[in-house]
Amino acid sequence: MEQELSSFTKQRKEDHINICLELNVQSQRGPGFDDLFLVHHSVPEVNFSHIDTNSIIFEKPLTAPLIIEGMTGGTERALKVNQTIATVCQNNGLGMGVGSQRAMIEEPDLFHSYDVRSAAPDIFLCANLGLPQFILGYTRKQADCAVETIRADCLAVHLNPLQEAVQPEGDTEFESGIAVLQQLKKECTYPVIAKETGAGISREVSDKLHFLDGLDVGGLGGTSFSAVEYYRNTGMQKEIASEFWSWGIPTAVSIVECRGADLLIASGGIRTGIDMAKTIALGADCCGIALPALKAAVEGEKALTFLVQKLIHELKVAMFLCGCSTLSQLKKTPIIITGKTREILKERGYDTESFAQR
Repeated sequence: MEQELSSFTKQRKEDHINICLELNVQSQRGPGFDDLFLVHHSVPEVNFSHIDTNSIIFEKPLTAPLIIEGMTGGTERALKVNQTIATVCQNNGLGMGVGSQRAMIEEPDLFHSYDVRSAAPDIFLCANLGLPQFILGYTRKQADCAVETIRADCLAVHLNPLQEAVQPEGDTEFESGIAVLQQLKKECTYPVIAKETGAGISREVSDKLHFLDGLDVGGLGGTSFSAVEYYRNTGMQKEIASEFWSWGIPTAVSIVECRGADLLIASGGIRTGIDMAKTIALGADCCGIALPALKAAVEGEKALTFLVQKLIHELKVAMFLCGCSTLSQLKKTPIIITGKTREILKERGYDTESFAQR
């Protein structure tokens, strides 16, 4: 039975990669970045050469606040993709997360598809397991295996109720999720963060997860896993997945709702360095990208290197034009919130004018 489950998990991962690469899985609603405006400084009073994008996550230095997030693992194709991502992250001083390690837990021989330390001995590396698996029986044993086997610096527990609800074989037991995370955090000796997978994290959930070491908002606006599952479904389930294609909290809103987390990672629809600058001005500490990096990694190291260097340079230009030489200054720079994002935040009780009047 375990072998059958492992084979099924591997096939599902292969399906997910193919769907993401070949079909439209973009949310039909944006992340909210078009509603955000950084205030331009005509006299920046900073030299471009002095702009510093260095960051630290759990004592690991990054040359820029950027993580290529966990997308894949468990297949031979995933091994090549992960090795490419790891090499580029090592060469550019960036962070990386691996895809869900459930396949590796079910079949330890698949460990090699997640083994990136040989290519990237120095990077910040994040392990990855799903909350449903912990609710259904995973313990610290599996968490330790995920972290220690790949020599990761922390564990991300991914929150994916939307995907599970529309997935043909989804696990929808979430009733004891907070208690399970609390127990896991008590037992683990390494940092534990929670990561949404495309539907965002609300203030209410953020408040309940205050005991964790960080949050990755994984907001609406990038890849929709309901869209991914739409292509795997048939009949009524396919129609239901279509209806939830753009369900969730836009990334920009979720960042504001989760301000105050010990570590706040912004992901979900980040496509430019300007987007990165906006998320940090809203309160994020670091940014994560997934689908654009996956597509570039499939092309090879050169394409992915071009992508990340372009993002970093765009971030520096945005900082320069805001008169900010450091990320801490960027966090305090004025940012104007307009449109639907302002409307949502106002209805949620946030003083949006305070961001513009810094």
